[in-house]
Amino acid sequence: MANTIVVEKHVEDEIARRSGGTRGGRRKDGAKPERHNSKDARRVLRLAYRTRRGMAPVYATSALALSGSVLAAAPDGWKTAVAATVTSAAITTAWGRWEGRVGKKRLRKRMPARNDFIAAASAATSGGGLVTAMAATGGVQLGDSPYPALLVAWGLGHGIYWWRRGRRTAAPVLDLTEQMKAWQQEVACSDGPLPNSKLVDVVTTDYGWTGVIVVKKGNWHRAASAMVDIAAALDLPEEMIQIEKATGQSARRAIIAVFNRNPLAKGTDYPGPQILDTTTGQAKAGIFYDGAPAHYAFWKPSGPVHTVVYGATDGGKSRFLDMLLGTERHNGIVSFVCDPQGGQSLPRWREAVDWYEDTAMGGMAMLYEVRKIMYERSGRYSMMEFVDHKGRKLRGRDHFVVNDPDPLISVTIDEAHRVLALPGAPALVLEIVLMARKCGIKLRLVFQGPKANMYGSGPESTDIREQLQSGNTIMFRTASTLTDSIGLPGWEVNPSQLPMYWPDKTSTAGLGYIKGPDNRQAQFRAHFDRDPAHWATTGDTPTIEGSAAACTGKAYTERLARLAARLRGETVTLPDDAIPAAPVATSGRDPIAAAAAAIEAEAPAGTDDTVYTFLLQRGRPVGRNTIAQETRLTVGAVKNALTRLKREGRAIDTDRGIWAHPNHIDEIAEDTELAAA
Repeated sequence: MANTIVVEKHVEDEIARRSGGTRGGRRKDGAKPERHNSKDARRVLRLAYRTRRGMAPVYATSALALSGSVLAAAPDGWKTAVAATVTSAAITTAWGRWEGRVGKKRLRKRMPARNDFIAAASAATSGGGLVTAMAATGGVQLGDSPYPALLVAWGLGHGIYWWRRGRRTAAPVLDLTEQMKAWQQEVACSDGPLPNSKLVDVVTTDYGWTGVIVVKKGNWHRAASAMVDIAAALDLPEEMIQIEKATGQSARRAIIAVFNRNPLAKGTDYPGPQILDTTTGQAKAGIFYDGAPAHYAFWKPSGPVHTVVYGATDGGKSRFLDMLLGTERHNGIVSFVCDPQGGQSLPRWREAVDWYEDTAMGGMAMLYEVRKIMYERSGRYSMMEFVDHKGRKLRGRDHFVVNDPDPLISVTIDEAHRVLALPGAPALVLEIVLMARKCGIKLRLVFQGPKANMYGSGPESTDIREQLQSGNTIMFRTASTLTDSIGLPGWEVNPSQLPMYWPDKTSTAGLGYIKGPDNRQAQFRAHFDRDPAHWATTGDTPTIEGSAAACTGKAYTERLARLAARLRGETVTLPDDAIPAAPVATSGRDPIAAAAAAIEAEAPAGTDDTVYTFLLQRGRPVGRNTIAQETRLTVGAVKNALTRLKREGRAIDTDRGIWAHPNHIDEIAEDTELAAA
């Protein structure tokens, strides 16, 4: 049998045992243990962290007061305050202006807003100055000291901006949650427009919200092509949603923008000709829906950039041309304009450009003269001496440099289908489109739509369209869904679906898409030139160089006289030779031989007589270069003129490069003439 031990428990022993322990017990003096104090401190810190955004101005003010008091107690504490102030100001400036890239990846998504930068700079400099003053004069010093009031004023001043900003820009968490939930339920579901896709990086904007779509299979084109279905799934108006490529990100990602109001409805005014950056040849012709500038290329390093503009009636074509012509006039670009509608579309530029025609036949004559200028420049550039980027002196330039030595020529033809309907026009336009860029000439054709019949009935029509659309393509609202993919091939956009009016019943003129340097498949709106007459009546009209003018016929040289007669109400006709009956054909021939034949056949008007008169008055043999310098003609034009004069027996070459009138062949040429030859 096991032994049993009996232990007696007394009340006194139990009380002593309980009072001696620490687990759950109380001290005899009734004070809380130290761990309770640490719990309270942690609660305070957690509360301060949770309220850090709203209470930031209070915390910052308290930090300034504490810093001023601590530095006031330290010897030369004001020096530390000055150093801290300078450092904080430098950091704030870097924060407001720094933006870097690694390859194509941006290290920073967006720069701070201007107001935020100003507020941050003010807080850093004024706060630092306040701390420096306190450190130099003994701290806060309650009583008659002004520092408590200054601290309160500093905190309230910057706090009000901080609180208002937070209330204005804080993203509504519930709304973003609802947007993502709607996406998962309506769009990313198995029977939705984009099954298994994701919506990430959703942020609010002034006009609604934006996010990034990540498709499960395929690329961003799949999201763009499903834009209408996505709008229907989210129960949104079709015109209030935009989807475009996420530039610099994965090909599976697309940017979606949903508008509460279209940010392009207000539009922007044309700021002036300074929109053109003459170092790059690009102009800020409008804005995209997110406020980024939309660029239009006048030229690039290889030469001018052709342009085609599409748009239905009241789409904004004429006002867009007003802006471009005003930019050209005030940046030294020579403008030729043909308005076959009797000059009604672009009336302000009748007397403000180098050459203006208001009939389709006038436009045809203009194209023939442009062709002459093209070949004159081509022959001259092929023998031009220039210094390349490595400092080498070379002969024969294969590209065009603006204003070195000649200006860029921009040929604008509104309602171009009327000119291209004339016999021979498509072949002439195609020849210019293919060859003119190297000679500093750009074409800008304007149509109602991109159908092939707009480009004429010849086999060249499709080639013309393809060449023009390889440059700038501006497509405002069109009239048919069948032409959307023709005007912007490969783009997932629908210009025909653009609204004619905004919800407030105002016109959407200028709204469309632009394929240019930005290459963004997103809505843009061109600047609106409210006063084109101002830009048309100020400044000087740029004109072509003398050698180009010398190679043209009466269609160009008599243009101002015809314009004056037209303004007087007289009936005006083009010169008989404005449109050749049998233009020089170049197809099926060697291009070099064809160019040489064209240059020789299209003799500059009056050049032969000018050279013949010079030889007669000179009285002795003279070098070819001297003739060019004295008559202000190009060497190529003089050479061709001398060849023709020799055939006619009106000039004789007495030595290599030395020419004389037949009456003076026995005279002796000076050494300077031989050198000039």
